[in-house]
Amino acid sequence: MRLRRRPFMAPLLFPLLAVLMAAAGVYWLGTWAKTTVVVLVRHAEAGENTSGDPELSAAGEKRVASLGKLLDDVLTDRRVDYLYAADTRRAQQTAAPVANQFRLPINVLASSDWSGLASRIRREHRGKTVVVVGYATTLPGVINQLSGEAVAMRNDEFDAIYVVVIPSPGQTRVFRLRYGPLREAISSVK
Repeated sequence: MRLRRRPFMAPLLFPLLAVLMAAAGVYWLGTWAKTTVVVLVRHAEAGENTSGDPELSAAGEKRVASLGKLLDDVLTDRRVDYLYAADTRRAQQTAAPVANQFRLPINVLASSDWSGLASRIRREHRGKTVVVVGYATTLPGVINQLSGEAVAMRNDEFDAIYVVVIPSPGQTRVFRLRYGPLREAISSVK
C-alpha cells in the first residue's frame, strides 16, 4: 500500500494570512480615521421679555429663517447627525430651522451639561456632524475644549457660526462664519 503525500500548505497559508492582516489593518484605519465637524451657533437676537427667558425678536426670527438651508449648502455631506440647543426659548427657536431642515430632534442642554459637552461630542459623535446652539458665554468654552483655541464672543455678536473640524488623525481647525442679514440692516428694519 502506498501513501500519498499531501502538499505542504504553509507556502499558501502565509500569503493568505498576510492578506487577511492587511485587510484588517485597512478596516481598522478606516474606522479610526474619521473627521468630526462641530458647528457652534450663537442664538439670534432675543426680544424684550421680563420673564428672563425671552423668545426671538423679529430681527432674530429673520436671521434664523435661512439657517437650516445655509448649513445644508455649506456642509460637504449635506447632513447633520445630531443637534444640541441650550434650554432657553431663544436657543431652541434658533435651532428649529436646523431641526426642520435635517429632520432631527433638538436635544436640550441644561446649564450643568455644558462643561462635559466637548468630551461627550468626542466620545459619542466621532466622525459625525454636530450642531450646537448656545450663548456667548458657553460656546467659547466648548470651542476651547474641542480645539485648544481661545475665542472671544461679544454680547452683540448674534451672527456668529464657528465650525470646528476635528480630523483623526490631524490638527483641529476652527473657522468663523457669519450668517443672516447684516446687523445694520436689521436695526434699520425696526
